[in-house]
Amino acid sequence: MERIDLCVVMQYVNPNDKATISSREMHKKVIEVHKRVKLRGQKSFTAKLSDAEIEKFCVLSDEAKAVLDMAVHKFALSFRSIKKIQKVARTIADLDESEIIQKPHLLEALSYRRR
Repeated sequence: MERIDLCVVMQYVNPNDKATISSREMHKKVIEVHKRVKLRGQKSFTAKLSDAEIEKFCVLSDEAKAVLDMAVHKFALSFRSIKKIQKVARTIADLDESEIIQKPHLLEALSYRRR
């Protein structure tokens, strides 16, 4: 299971529910993230980063580092899992227009792990 980056439990949708963001808005946001990634100097998509590139581009705030350290011990995370969490958190931070991965970004990335 550690080879799967995201695990999301879906809830049933109420027919009256409305999307919080349109497909057009999400598309625009993804294009902006791609531009930000290029400006940051990444040569590949975040999912394809090497370990050295993860260290360079997936910079965590002190709070985020502390959360990751606690998660490593609590969940006995493997090296592979840690790197995947960092990359998912990097993408979440990019969508949030944040150059540094903050605690909420890391917590969201951790929420997508299969337990």
